[in-house]
Amino acid sequence: MFKTIGRSLTDLSMDLRERQDWEVGTLKALDHLLNASTFSFDPVTSILAIGTFDGIIRIFGAPGVETSLSLASPTPVKFLQFATNLFKLACIDGNNKLYLWDLTPRGQIKLETSTRFDRPVTCLTLSPSHTHAFIGLESGEIKSYDLLCRRVSTYVIPNAWEVYEKKLITSGMYVDAESTSRIPVDVIVHPRHLNFVFIAYGGGVVFFDLKEQKTLGTYELLVPAGAPGGSGYTDPDLLKHRRPNVSSLCVHPAGHFFAVGHVDGSIAFWAVEDDTRPLMARTLDEVDVLKVDGEKLEQYLSDEDGPPRHTSKPHEPREPIFKLAWSGYPNSYDPRGGETSLTILGGQFNHDPPGINVLWLPAFNPPAPPSPSNDQSLHLFFRDAMRESLTPLSAYFYPTPGLAQDFLLMPRDSPHFGGTWNPTAILMLFEGGEETRALEAQQFPPLEFLASAPAPSQDTEEMTDGDEESHECLAQDLATALQSMTVNEEPKKLLLPPSLWTGPEAVVDADLFSLDRIAYETLSRSGEPKSDDLLLGGGISTPDEEIVTAIKHAKFEPHRIIITRNADLSIRFLDVSVQLLIPSSSSPFTSAFPRTLPGLSIDVLAIIGSPEIVAHGLASTAGQARVDDVQLATESLEVALVLSGGEVLLYRMTDRQGAVARELLDNQLVSLEHVPVAEGLRFKPYFLIKAEGPVTAFSISDVGFAAVAYANGSLSVIDMRGPRVMLRAAKAPQSTYRHSFMHRNSSGTDPVSSLAWAISGIKSGEYPPFLGRHSEIPSSVDATPRIRLVAVRASGHIHVYTLAREGDGTWSIPSAPSEAEGVLAPLAHGTFVLDAHTGAPCRADKAHLAVALEFKASKDTSEEGVRCLLLVVGARAVRCLADFGDDRIAKTEWGSKAGSAVGSYALAVFTDKREVLVYSLPALEFLHTLPLPAASSIPPSVDHTGDFLTLVPLHDIAHTPALRAASPTPSQTSAAAVSILSSKTASIAPSTTTADSMPLSPVECLRLDSLFNIRRGYHVPLVSLTERKDGAQPTAPPAPTPVSLGPADWRSWLGGLVGSKVVTGDQIDALLAGPDRPVPEKPEPRVAQGGYAEWKAGSSKTGELATSTARTKGALYERLHAAVSERGEMLNDLETSVNSLEQGSKNMLAQAKLLATKQTAKSWLPKF
Repeated sequence: MFKTIGRSLTDLSMDLRERQDWEVGTLKALDHLLNASTFSFDPVTSILAIGTFDGIIRIFGAPGVETSLSLASPTPVKFLQFATNLFKLACIDGNNKLYLWDLTPRGQIKLETSTRFDRPVTCLTLSPSHTHAFIGLESGEIKSYDLLCRRVSTYVIPNAWEVYEKKLITSGMYVDAESTSRIPVDVIVHPRHLNFVFIAYGGGVVFFDLKEQKTLGTYELLVPAGAPGGSGYTDPDLLKHRRPNVSSLCVHPAGHFFAVGHVDGSIAFWAVEDDTRPLMARTLDEVDVLKVDGEKLEQYLSDEDGPPRHTSKPHEPREPIFKLAWSGYPNSYDPRGGETSLTILGGQFNHDPPGINVLWLPAFNPPAPPSPSNDQSLHLFFRDAMRESLTPLSAYFYPTPGLAQDFLLMPRDSPHFGGTWNPTAILMLFEGGEETRALEAQQFPPLEFLASAPAPSQDTEEMTDGDEESHECLAQDLATALQSMTVNEEPKKLLLPPSLWTGPEAVVDADLFSLDRIAYETLSRSGEPKSDDLLLGGGISTPDEEIVTAIKHAKFEPHRIIITRNADLSIRFLDVSVQLLIPSSSSPFTSAFPRTLPGLSIDVLAIIGSPEIVAHGLASTAGQARVDDVQLATESLEVALVLSGGEVLLYRMTDRQGAVARELLDNQLVSLEHVPVAEGLRFKPYFLIKAEGPVTAFSISDVGFAAVAYANGSLSVIDMRGPRVMLRAAKAPQSTYRHSFMHRNSSGTDPVSSLAWAISGIKSGEYPPFLGRHSEIPSSVDATPRIRLVAVRASGHIHVYTLAREGDGTWSIPSAPSEAEGVLAPLAHGTFVLDAHTGAPCRADKAHLAVALEFKASKDTSEEGVRCLLLVVGARAVRCLADFGDDRIAKTEWGSKAGSAVGSYALAVFTDKREVLVYSLPALEFLHTLPLPAASSIPPSVDHTGDFLTLVPLHDIAHTPALRAASPTPSQTSAAAVSILSSKTASIAPSTTTADSMPLSPVECLRLDSLFNIRRGYHVPLVSLTERKDGAQPTAPPAPTPVSLGPADWRSWLGGLVGSKVVTGDQIDALLAGPDRPVPEKPEPRVAQGGYAEWKAGSSKTGELATSTARTKGALYERLHAAVSERGEMLNDLETSVNSLEQGSKNMLAQAKLLATKQTAKSWLPKF
């Protein structure tokens, strides 16, 4: 039975015995978007909105600006667009319901209205120049919706394609009409003339005049018999006339021609002024697919009464052209523009790699025609010029890891031209596996396009013929040519917010760590915004004023980071410190939460695939490797990665790059200091520990030592200063300890399941003089604090290895390990060494090492007693031992299986029943049962303060054996929270079952929970989307004006569009809304005032620069005046308090003197 030693030890859990001392709750939930359905970007306010299939809309802005909206029911978000000029957001859900939100309030975004349409909605179009939305219905009608009055307007565009088909039938033509030909696919407002709209129906495109309410042109693609079209020569209907349905539409920035995508994978280009025949029809790899090529046709035709000649090649259809976007750039002084880009989604074969194609097209700015046209049709000269502008100068392919579903071009500042003008980034949506959607952002356009594009130049007629200018032009052309020859960089991949880490970047596991101030400041220098970030500058976030005063003491909490393991074998760092949510002043937050630390990322795949690693023939190959464990030495800032093949990678933080390769003495170690990493990464590879089998336990210390155990029972101890192997135990040493009855006669390997480093002495007492420095030291008299490694095997057998320092400064393990008995199936990080008097962890860190090196043994026998407690937690039991030895203090068991355990002032065991069992220390008395939120069956990652990270996977992987282990990160005891240690799960050794080899499910939520959720500083900041941190008021640039086909000074031929009168947005609103429309006021953005956003008062004239400057100065003066006044009032109150205290002291002194005088006088009075 246990000894009575436990009765004489200090009760470490005295302050945690009451139930009210524990409060389980969620501090912060970090959701990940795994099911995005659509997105939209507002370049004016610089905010991004993403809709999902479950009816959630996430809005992203500047760092720290993030909010979400929820639909009335969890239905998919079909369409999502910003009303840029109204600061509103419009949405159509799967139930054909229109939602309209006002984005101007600070805090909760206001839902203004919701309207349901009786027919399915097929498209939604908003214009930044007026306040109406065009909504296409499956019936073929295009309804207009007044975004200001929040009602359906009276103006309706009838089914123009149905009218067109009826006219054809009336004229006697045969029309093979399909039901889908009359359904609108898209509506596009003319980029330079608000009165005209392009309506894409399934059968073709209609060019419609809103004011005149009539069709100006009808564009229908007819593929002649024998022409390949988009389907090619293997099409079974090759010898028939075909009318492929329309699937997408886009307009050239000049507004004179447009592109139509079709379901057969072809793209037809049309001139607005000519609806009789297209300019060109092509596919991604073929041009002029409407022409009949007799030679090719003959190859595919069969002989008379014979089979086809190309029977070996079956018909393979192309994808439809799902989406088109035609972008212009400010790269020319010509008003018609310069080079353009055409972005294409679809049109590929099934066997082609998934991605998005981009064509770089020449500028359309022809000179004046040699002769005017004889009729009103399109001049042949301009038609040829349009065809020439459709011949690609270059092409680029944006590959996606999964099947591309959609893309979004993000303009620099203009919402016009359908949101495609001068884009700087492309956001791609693709399939991410396991029924998820993933997002990826890259630079746009590709750098090679910009390198090949000539610089903007004026017309040659305006330039002089001077020699100096000729030399300048020649030098400029030469520089441009050299630049095009040298620039071959791929577009940069832009970093997305953590909630958008999906697909290959999806989080599959994560661990929580606590850091002290010095370590945190060292790591946090990697969190500055970089050019690789997806820059969103819209909105501000401010703290909730109601809780600011309640959380002011939260700033003293330890800093916390999350280390994630991602599907692409990358390791990433997230700062989740509460200090990010505590304002230092009245200014808005400047940092995101969580804050990414990109400079700390580790690319494991790049290391595994490097020639230095491949040459050693590792078990972890690039295609099958997985990171099973991540450990961080929180003081020395070294990172260890345990791979599924048994290898261990060690990284350390250093600025040195390009060291010379060196050969290490131990064959088990491989130096990696010379292996390069990407520029800007601070963690560099240090060395590799080769695999001797699957890893069952690993531990790294802050004093330069690491230990790794394998499934075959072997154990290696590494001194990382060399590095060198200090100890290699091939198998479990012969035990002289008394085994328990349960595993006394067990056979087979007994691998180490738990490792822990500690620095502690073992019982006070005088060092025996007869023992040499390297003699085996009895555990009962070793009072010197020493570095010790505790290894607990699966059978519960414990070995304690003691390290000694030689005279030359090297370290060794001179003696055999001491032995003890723990519990069966110990948790991978369920071993704790605690100070017996204070409960503080006896960590192997710099502070404890300094004490150990300077320690001098005392001869005072009064100091004798237990120095440390060894706590070993297993899956169903826990045992507490004194001084690593045979003195057993307590043991307890529980019925459910434990996944995690924490202990220092108290032991908290996280079980598979989603509850926490709390025990006292060291007596292990049961105290409480704490219920956990029923969110995940994966054991949480717990830090020493009682905070824990809960992972909510997309698909529950509780059936998957051998969950990964998390690293304990004990730190100094904090005065703000109870100090505890952490461990998670049973083993990191991979199972032999096939389930473990399955890919890990992506995490849809990282939830930061706590056992002590009392007056913590985590909260949801208040967000204002229409303000900026720099105080600038976002305004949209003016609408573009019409341009002519010819040069600006050419008047001989204007064309139909330029000759039309320009219509303003207000006129369009009056036309669409009708005469009974009330006159609403347009909302205006909020402006910064007094440190927070306030409603902008007065009319729009107050937004002028002078008034805004005066207001800013006035607000600053008022703030300073208020601060001075507040300071004066505080000083006055302080002075009053001091004066009151002084007066009270004087009164008390006077009363004391009076009382003393009375007592003295009484003593002199005679007694009767």
